[in-house]
Amino acid sequence: ISDYLHRFSGKDSSERSQHLIASASGGLAGGLAAMSAQAIVVPMDVISQRQMVMDNAKYLERGDALRIFRDITKKEGIIGLYKGLGLSLFTSLPTGSIWWAAYSGSQNFMRSMIGSRDSEKDWFSNIAVNGIVQVTSGLTAAVFAATLTQPLDVVKTRHQVSTSNSLQKSSYTNVARELYSMNGAKGFFRGTGPRIMSLGLWGTVLSSAYEILRNVSRKDYDTSYYTDFSDQTRIMRRKSNL
Repeated sequence: ISDYLHRFSGKDSSERSQHLIASASGGLAGGLAAMSAQAIVVPMDVISQRQMVMDNAKYLERGDALRIFRDITKKEGIIGLYKGLGLSLFTSLPTGSIWWAAYSGSQNFMRSMIGSRDSEKDWFSNIAVNGIVQVTSGLTAAVFAATLTQPLDVVKTRHQVSTSNSLQKSSYTNVARELYSMNGAKGFFRGTGPRIMSLGLWGTVLSSAYEILRNVSRKDYDTSYYTDFSDQTRIMRRKSNL
């Protein structure tokens, strides 16, 4: 995504455009990753939730995960494994998009500020600088993602509670109206502080592991070797056909 946006913007794009491209590509990739993850996680959540609400006798008799999977697909089809997918995407999609957009933009901005000075530092100093960039980018992303999506998370949580405790299903709009009438705008931001800490810790560990694995697995290949080798292969094939 990043390479495509860079080619689309042209080689002479400004530094500000580079930051915007980093944020946009990070946001798009984060959104796609969140959607892909939910496609795998939601069925596991559905099975886990079925196990949690079973009493002891029923759990001992029919509580095996594979048995529950078979029962769901037999009675409700594959779609039964994706109950609550929309509710999960309601918060995970915007949170993932905003987090990765803020993280990529912040990291790109900080590295552009550091510039070529990295090469002048010793090995230990480079590790320290990279660590500071990682932690700062992760915390910045957590602040943006948690603050901007907290209203969605609060509404989603209250919606889940209301649907489990009442016979009539409440809509997101009704839940939001009730919350605003009872607590005002500040009611939508309850729990923002702990959520920032949670996202900050989770995101920093995740992004650090991602960056380490990316740097460790990266290899610089001499493409000229492969070009020469492919040319030689073509010549040999032509000679063999003569």
